[in-house]
Amino acid sequence: MLRGTWGDTQLKIVQRIKADDGREAFVQRAADDGRSPYLLWLVWIAWLPLITPTFAGFLQSHPSALRLITTLVAVALFFGIYLWTSWHYAHRLVAASPLPEQAPAAVWLPIIVLVAIGSALVLGNGKEWFGLFYFIVGYAGSRRPIMRALQAIAGLMVLVVALGLVTHAGLVSTGQAVLFVCVIGGVIISMMQAITTSWELRVAREEIARLAVTTERLRIARDLHDLLGHNLALIALKSELAGRLLSVSPERAVVEIGDVERVARTTLQEVRDAVASYRQPTLVNELHGAEEILAAAGIAYRYEGDERSAIPLPTPIEVVLGWTVREGVTNIVRHSRAQHCLICLKRSRDAVQVEVTDNGTGVSPASTVQLQDTPIANGSGSEGNGLRGLAERVAALDGRFDAGVRPAGGFRLAVSLPLVQRAGTTVTIGPAAQSRPVAVLPSSDGARRE
Repeated sequence: MLRGTWGDTQLKIVQRIKADDGREAFVQRAADDGRSPYLLWLVWIAWLPLITPTFAGFLQSHPSALRLITTLVAVALFFGIYLWTSWHYAHRLVAASPLPEQAPAAVWLPIIVLVAIGSALVLGNGKEWFGLFYFIVGYAGSRRPIMRALQAIAGLMVLVVALGLVTHAGLVSTGQAVLFVCVIGGVIISMMQAITTSWELRVAREEIARLAVTTERLRIARDLHDLLGHNLALIALKSELAGRLLSVSPERAVVEIGDVERVARTTLQEVRDAVASYRQPTLVNELHGAEEILAAAGIAYRYEGDERSAIPLPTPIEVVLGWTVREGVTNIVRHSRAQHCLICLKRSRDAVQVEVTDNGTGVSPASTVQLQDTPIANGSGSEGNGLRGLAERVAALDGRFDAGVRPAGGFRLAVSLPLVQRAGTTVTIGPAAQSRPVAVLPSSDGARRE
């Protein structure tokens, strides 16, 4: 198994559990997602100060002892049910996404009880207690699906109008209560929809990331099976045959052993090429790596450009630009004796360019450019696979490759690639299929920048 892939680092802990109705649901740990039932509960307890003027006015009216006790009990029961049911619902929202369906009785029973207590307090104490319906609509508006919440809000508006007519509250007071019920209900619906949609999208993104990791692992397993399956089977058969022929026909056994060696070497090279393709550099990672290696070498580093210009880029282009940064920085550390390094990333509508410059003295200003037919080596950067191999990669993508001494001193490496590639264009990461004339740049101390 390959570890440390993008999907593994981005994927959080997702657990599968069985929901109450027997269906599978994705349940995430609240701490991992930053979900908190206490924060979500603020959606309901934020309206509590609205009852303060009503309750203060009631106490200032000097009610009788029976009326005071009855009202206090009713208010305590009302807010006890309201706070308990809203807290329980907040916990359910945080614990599971998507939210499992509830039985109709569990949805409507708390609303019916709250409506009964609120209506009794309005009928017994007057229009000032219409504020209780703001809490009722706040709880009812949070229910899912939205159609149930809208039905509850419409029913509460009709009930407020009926209570206004019964208590002779007047058109202004009744209209104000109906307006507040409508506004608070709409606000709650919008808030809950935004919160739950955000959570569901997060779950969907993490599931996509998990599937991407699974798909990538399957692709790697398939590639390795295609590379190794046939060859290893052939090696096993030829080894068995050589063992049988060893005492009967040693000459044929030697031939079979030679075939085993040839197939093993071929398989090893194919595996190396496959692993090299999995480890293609990215431009952003190479820019960060350049900063670290230059700092370790005591070379001042400056970057000009926006790293977001590197995202998104076609994979072949990003690979070549990443190799450009890596090769330029490697040459600066090894050959330039520079004190400063500048990396510029420029992107236009049609092309993208990376330029690496330094103020070193590793290359003589009098140097001339010579052309040689030099095959590039593998992607490890060894055996001459430096600027020569980079030039071939750039040429394969119809890009422009510039490397040489700057008039003001120092060395400049610039690669510009078109963002729109012609049909059939590919980039070579492993061994090149052919050689092209490329520039070999001699340094002042006789060494060549590769």
